[in-house]
Amino acid sequence: MTTHRPTADTPAPLVPFADNSASRTIGGMTVENGTDSIAFYGQTDLDRDRAGLERAQALLAFFQQVVDTLSAQKDLPDSLPPRKPGRIPNPFA
Repeated sequence: MTTHRPTADTPAPLVPFADNSASRTIGGMTVENGTDSIAFYGQTDLDRDRAGLERAQALLAFFQQVVDTLSAQKDLPDSLPPRKPGRIPNPFA
């Protein structure tokens, strides 16, 4: 098994639920980290070629990290309470 090591061209791995700011784009799919949830948006094609395989492997590896992280949490709640909408100051005011 080959170990993936980040290079100058490859960003450091995204650690699930570690922060509220990190994100990664795999193909056209963006994964946005959060401490309470992880958002996935966009679209990517998993073509029947090497590039499609690499995208599928990257998505699978991240999903496995998410499953492992959630499975290891002993006090995992049944669900999170609804988020209360917050007010953000207008940066143009």
